[in-house]
Amino acid sequence: MCQGKQDSSFQNTAATERDSLLKVPKNIHAESSLKLLSYNELPEWYKDNEFIHTGYRPISFSTQACFASWLYLHNETVNIYSHLLPGIFSIIAEGVMLFYIQDRYPEAKVEDRIVFAFFLLTAVICLSFSAMLHTLSSHSREVSNFWLYLDFIGIIVLTLGDFVSGIDMIFYCEPILKQRYWIMITTLSLIATFILLCPKFQGPRWRTFRVCAFIGTGLSGIVPIAHGIGIFGFDQMSKQSGMPYYLAEGLLLLLGAFFYTTRIPECLAPGKFDIIGSSHQIFHVLVALATLIHLIGLISAFDFNYHHRLCSGASHY
Repeated sequence: MCQGKQDSSFQNTAATERDSLLKVPKNIHAESSLKLLSYNELPEWYKDNEFIHTGYRPISFSTQACFASWLYLHNETVNIYSHLLPGIFSIIAEGVMLFYIQDRYPEAKVEDRIVFAFFLLTAVICLSFSAMLHTLSSHSREVSNFWLYLDFIGIIVLTLGDFVSGIDMIFYCEPILKQRYWIMITTLSLIATFILLCPKFQGPRWRTFRVCAFIGTGLSGIVPIAHGIGIFGFDQMSKQSGMPYYLAEGLLLLLGAFFYTTRIPECLAPGKFDIIGSSHQIFHVLVALATLIHLIGLISAFDFNYHHRLCSGASHY
């Protein structure tokens, strides 16, 4: 079991913050859309990006106030809707894909339907957790930290969905290899989740270690792709796996990570991208586009496998 020391002052800090909020006028929640804060007015735990100067919602300790912020413009508006709307799209796509596969591919296996449904479910989880984090980050320190954990878990879940579905297409007629790689990515995802949730690995000291856990899980996807190229050749892999789409997806995610890490463009012009155009918003849009491209790649690969591959029952080891 992973155990770590709890911050004994955590609840006292939250209580102090809550008490300080109680001293403000009672109608603050109603006026929150008008009373946005600057970076220097924020509590230390709420400060994240010093290049975003304005547009911060006040700490409310109110779920209602947080969701009411969907109705006015602030510096989290784009972050919320850039994942909320794709999350809703993913829910709708769940039903649409089931009817699409049933109509266009009447002899599709149950496993095929499950793979598409599973990927879209992981997309819903990741995108909705992200939207909730950015909605509720102004609630309180405790609630913000809780949803931050779920946001990280959502990223791991979507990574799992990407790999499970992609591996299914790569090794469509190779069940043994498919299962081995499914076990590999599931194990790596569980390890990454353990590292994320274990109190021992929290704090700035372990930041690099946590990042490496995410990167390592993501880079593990190179292994089944390289294995598939070795078995089938590049041209065949491009058709049966959706590989060109996955490469485009990877490039978008790398580009998103670049903006996320460098905090471009706001670091070049502090205060100019407070509401629209910040690095985190660009990162969100690129993640949503990458998810859509992965889905298109799955459809393309499945169409080829359904019409052109005849599984003989033999498996490559």
